[in-house]
Order: sequence, then structure tokens, then C-alpha cells
Amino acid sequence: MDKETARYIFVYYSKFLTPTESLALRHFTSLEKLSANNSPNREKAFRKNGWLTDDDKALALLKDGYEMFELKAAERILIENKDRVFLNNCPQCGKLTRTPRAKQCHHCFHTWHDK
Repeated sequence: MDKETARYIFVYYSKFLTPTESLALRHFTSLEKLSANNSPNREKAFRKNGWLTDDDKALALLKDGYEMFELKAAERILIENKDRVFLNNCPQCGKLTRTPRAKQCHHCFHTWHDK
């Protein structure tokens, strides 16, 4: 699976993340926020609210980096929810559109809006 498809699935079908994957995602995004503006009180508040975790399983999902986590989660989502994940490919060039509901390709600019 390419990064574009993985990102598409991760963004539009995140409802299929497991609780552990959701915890890992929340942990990663919280770390990103802390790296931009960190203070001991802020980190303490993030931990208190459950935005940072010490869960070994969640942290293990992130051990190879965020991109690999996203790729593996997207692959799992697609395998387990094949009938509920719609990969909206352009009917002209076959490439993935930006969203599941898009009616115009951002690659070749083909449009298939109902007229």
C-alpha cells in the first residue's frame, strides 16, 4: 500500500481504529503538540487527561515511527473492513481522489459530477 492510500484510509476511516491504535494516535498527536510548546505543567495535564500513555502495546505501535504505524493500521482497516472502505478512484486515470465523496480528480482534473 502506498502512503497516499494509507493516509486516505487513516483519515476517512479512523472509526475502524482499535482502542489501542486510537490510544497510540492520541499519544503521538499529544507529543507533537508538546514539542511545539512544552512545559512540565502542560505535560502533567496531558498525562492526567489520558492524552499521553504508558501503555506498552500502544507505544509498541509507534516504535517504528508514525508513518509505519499509519501504514500498518490502514492495511489492517482495509483487510478487516473491505466492504465498508470505499477507495474513490478516478474513472479516467484510476488514481485515488482526495476524499471518498470527491467528484473531481486532483491528478488529471477529470470531473464526474451529475449533470
